[in-house]
Amino acid sequence: MAVALACSLLAHAGPAAAVAPPRLLVFPTPQSTATKHPSSPIVGENERLLVIAPHPDDETIGAGGLIQRVLEKNGTVRVVLMTAGDGYVEAVTRETHQPKPRPDDFIAFGERRMKESRAAMRGLDHGRIRLQLLGFPDGGLDGLLRAHWAPGQPARSKTTDASDPPYDAEVVDPSIPYDGADLRRELASVIAEARPTIVALPDPLDTHPDHHATGVFSLLAIGDWLNGKTEGEPKLASSPSPPRILAYLVHWPDWPPGGEDKTISQKDERHSLLLPHDLPHRAPGPLSLRLSDHEIEKKREAMARYASQQAVMPSLLAAFVRRTEPFSELGLAQVRAATQFIPAPTAVPAAPPP
Repeated sequence: MAVALACSLLAHAGPAAAVAPPRLLVFPTPQSTATKHPSSPIVGENERLLVIAPHPDDETIGAGGLIQRVLEKNGTVRVVLMTAGDGYVEAVTRETHQPKPRPDDFIAFGERRMKESRAAMRGLDHGRIRLQLLGFPDGGLDGLLRAHWAPGQPARSKTTDASDPPYDAEVVDPSIPYDGADLRRELASVIAEARPTIVALPDPLDTHPDHHATGVFSLLAIGDWLNGKTEGEPKLASSPSPPRILAYLVHWPDWPPGGEDKTISQKDERHSLLLPHDLPHRAPGPLSLRLSDHEIEKKREAMARYASQQAVMPSLLAAFVRRTEPFSELGLAQVRAATQFIPAPTAVPAAPPP
């Protein structure tokens, strides 16, 4: 039985985002609610965790506790940021006091957010997390799945005015063009290098366009890695073992509880955070990682490092500091289903006869 969800994607403008046309996401799965009997993810010794995030702060929001748990059990953690978060128009306008900030203002904001992310990761791990930036356009990732998939048709950021990453000293590849095929290829290479046993990624059903697109790109790249379709990496004697795929949710209607509550306090941290009841179930199913008091405290401290975001959405960030971190565990069915988002090749008109 298939679950079809018309995702109301939100244009990237922060908390007060505008609604974009819905898109259909179909994953083969039984009908069920996401909050029904969530089990606890098992984190073993020496795990290799890869966290993929659309923007600086999403890795802490969705997996700050999981990161700590893996490190506690002698594992390794790599965090990959798809964008520098340089497309948050509301925040940049607020900081610059300019109704129309310049591209340099948005790049400076992206550099600030990267600095915040590095500080947050140091707070979680004391220097043991590897943080990488791909530098693709904030607010434009979904467009790379649709209008700018093919090489030779790069997108241009509406905020930085760049068509490749403007952070030469910080990104994996400063010359990579803003197109979907190249993003998929680069992400697959990063995954192949990391050889993760666990991948935490945005839920493809997330209603924010960048989160949705990051989830889809991540599943595509995982599939490429498992099928040996990665460039620049040595060929393996055998296929890699599939990692556990844990999808975290950030944007959903009327969720998380308390996300708009101005009176939220640390007392609320004792409460569990469950996935929304109307989030479709996908096999293997929902998971809930129960955090210790120490892990909650470290996650709260890491969240506080994101001063640029605390200035505009403190309640939303605080709503994710809870006793539990919820995930949807995805399987190979979702990896295969992600290929439906690859645009069909555009036919090239035949040349006229001489």
